Amino acid sequence: MIVITTHLNADFDCLASMVAAKKLHPTGVLLFPGSQEKSVRIFLEKTGFPLNAARLKNFDFKKVSKLVIVDTASKERLGPLSRICESSGIELEIYDHHPESEKDLHGKISRIEKRGSNTTLMVEILREKGIGMTPEEATLFMLGIYEDTGSLTFSSTCPEDLKAAAYLLTKGANLNTVSDFLHRNLTAAQVDMLRDLLERLEFHNINGVEVAIARAVAKRHVGDVSMVVHALKDMENLNALFVIVEMEKRLHLVARSRVGAVDAGAIASRLGGGGHPTAASATIKDMLMDEAMGALMKALNASIAPASTAAEMMVSPAITVSKNDTLETVEKTLTRHNINSVPVAESGRAVGLITRQVVEKSLYHGLGAEKTADYMQTDFGQVTVDSPSDAINDLILRKKQKLVPVAGKNGQLVGIISRSDVMRVLYSDMLKAPSTMLQPHRRVNRPVARDMKGVMNEHLAKEMLGLIEKASICADECGYTAYAVGGFTRDLLMRRKNLDIDIVIEGDGIEFAKRFTAKHGGRVKAHKKFQTAIMLIPGYHKIDIATARTEYYTEPAALPIVEMSSIKNDLYRRDFTINSLAIKLNGANKNRLIDFFGGQQDLKDGILRVLHNLSFVEDPTRIFRAIRFEQRFGFAIGGQTERLLKVAVKKGLIDRISGSRLFGELKIIFDEGQPSKAIRRIADLGLWRLVHSAIGFSEKTERLCEKAEEAVNWHRLTFDTEKAAPWTVYLFCLSIALTKNQPIELMERLGFSREAALSFCEARQKAREGSQKLAKLSASMPVQAFEALSGLSEEALLTVMAAAKGREEKRIIAEFMTKLRYVKPRVSGNDLLKNGIKRGRLLGKVLTAIQRENLKGALPTKKSEIRFAKKFYGALKENFPQDA
Repeated sequence: MIVITTHLNADFDCLASMVAAKKLHPTGVLLFPGSQEKSVRIFLEKTGFPLNAARLKNFDFKKVSKLVIVDTASKERLGPLSRICESSGIELEIYDHHPESEKDLHGKISRIEKRGSNTTLMVEILREKGIGMTPEEATLFMLGIYEDTGSLTFSSTCPEDLKAAAYLLTKGANLNTVSDFLHRNLTAAQVDMLRDLLERLEFHNINGVEVAIARAVAKRHVGDVSMVVHALKDMENLNALFVIVEMEKRLHLVARSRVGAVDAGAIASRLGGGGHPTAASATIKDMLMDEAMGALMKALNASIAPASTAAEMMVSPAITVSKNDTLETVEKTLTRHNINSVPVAESGRAVGLITRQVVEKSLYHGLGAEKTADYMQTDFGQVTVDSPSDAINDLILRKKQKLVPVAGKNGQLVGIISRSDVMRVLYSDMLKAPSTMLQPHRRVNRPVARDMKGVMNEHLAKEMLGLIEKASICADECGYTAYAVGGFTRDLLMRRKNLDIDIVIEGDGIEFAKRFTAKHGGRVKAHKKFQTAIMLIPGYHKIDIATARTEYYTEPAALPIVEMSSIKNDLYRRDFTINSLAIKLNGANKNRLIDFFGGQQDLKDGILRVLHNLSFVEDPTRIFRAIRFEQRFGFAIGGQTERLLKVAVKKGLIDRISGSRLFGELKIIFDEGQPSKAIRRIADLGLWRLVHSAIGFSEKTERLCEKAEEAVNWHRLTFDTEKAAPWTVYLFCLSIALTKNQPIELMERLGFSREAALSFCEARQKAREGSQKLAKLSASMPVQAFEALSGLSEEALLTVMAAAKGREEKRIIAEFMTKLRYVKPRVSGNDLLKNGIKRGRLLGKVLTAIQRENLKGALPTKKSEIRFAKKFYGALKENFPQDA
């Protein structure tokens, strides 16, 4: 006889696994070693599922030749069936998904595999053997999987669980039935037990890990205690919970854990039970409640390894430097002690950190005589001697801090912890951990690489997706790796529209561009010096292609020298962490987000951070980019980044930026939809005086720039064909206080030629004169308004609008720009010649007079213009006979 069984207190995973095992052994007899959970009993009663299980009472064990055990390999969990497991002549066949233990049974056939649910394993075996199933069986199997994986949400869930669930749906699994039996309200008895557990909930710090423990005594049977424990865990948001319930003269342990340091299954096994690292149970025999609590505490202390503290991990005493030390002195300290980073101390306390990378780059740029205080990292975390290793790991592994200072109780620096110290402790802990805790699916807080395919499909147009796929295929054909980088990736994560895609190639970017356009059409503009190319694709705008590269600067603010490199080095050379994100477009892990420097978290937190402390020294134009992104996205410049920015300003590095590069950054700011806040921020940082010493950002200037923003945005919404350059308008406004030759100096500082600077000054002067004339007019004087504003450039008109004193003046300008300037005589000079008006000076006077009358709306037709022209010409001949 073949008997199919499972562990005590069978749940849906047990029932489903037993039914699946019977499909493997059609002649097998189902036999429960004990009771079933209430939810299972209700399911069998309400659905009438054809189980046909044998009764344990009076069962003839002598006839058993094979014992098929599912969802456990522990003899202690088999109840009365444990007696026959080791009988001679009994063949064992075991299917389990729990971690293996030394005490486990071993069968002739043993299939032990890590799955969130044992049912998943059974479904896989049925599929392998080509054994079908009914919709009712598929529904039961789905119940088993959903129950043990928390509807596929528990951390123990594996990819195979999802695949099995998807397969069961194709076989007719009814999710409504699954929902009916898994999502139930607590009964009155369960609510009473939950209340008791809440009242008796205790928290214990065991070797640095917080564990919640509760006990309860039930006067009558309460079904599905695990449901009560699950509710308690969710209500109190507990990471590790152990509950002991006394019920019907038995003690039942239910354990739940969400932290890797607490293996619920290992702890339950010490008390005669078993289960997963995340969920386990045990029936505790021959103990009173207090004894069981003592045994539980003993098991917890034995199973939870003491966490390392900073005192155990640190190196002491710490080597330090002073904030007044020169960078040359710091470099000697680093070299003498063969270290790569060092704390900066003042009065025995850590006030900053500085790394070899920053020091060496500073020396390269000739900054060796500068003080350490200007380039040290002030935005850093430190710990105390009692801090647990988790706090240190968070700083070094997640926040990527290279060195962690350790402070004593009085705040004095007593030691340091480096990355190598952390890795040494982690490796030591790994070696001490049981093998089951080293399985990949058991690890918690494991970094998960983000797949961007769904986001891309949702937010990118089909044409863009098609273009990206073509780039992916081309990169594969070239043997290269392609990445979408920079603003495109950043804006995709922010769900902002951005059609400008930049692609970085690990390989030869120019060669990639040539092969792509050869296959799909288009032209390539290559820049061999920078190893970049621009692809001009028919029906699409340009695509920037770059070779993955690193770059270095021969001096502060100089253009970089470029060398081929990897994607990580390419991203590291970028300005801010939020712009150092990339999406891999081909090969293994296609569509994965690449984030080496914490850009995702900074996007989430709304923080702008540079990638290294010399970022503004190497390229001071990043100062203006920081302001632009800060205002565009509503972000904040990080404290350390702002300090570095101010140091760069103080050192006068902006003076070293060429005029054309400085103008390029300002122009982009002026082209933003709301640049006035950025203009204000530039003023707050004292940057306008570095553009030109005479630019004073007064309240009047600020108000004028805000009004200019309104005027520019009105123009964008109003006109399709009339183009305006916003930068000109804002420079007109910012130069309001400049006199004599200062506007020319400003334009020459921004890289403009003398001729272009003179044209700017002429247009600026016309705008000033237009404002003065306009102030004397009213809306009822269209002719005078036309004469005051005619000849002004589009930018000058917008400047006049910005300077307007009130609504009346703005209305006059708006009417001129939308109507009056387009008013012209319907008749031509030839029309007038045909009607008796002779060539000469009077002809021009007649045309001007017609236009003036049209501005008043007095001549509605061409005929009326001709009549007026004849009459007006006659009067002119009498007054100016010499011109007739």
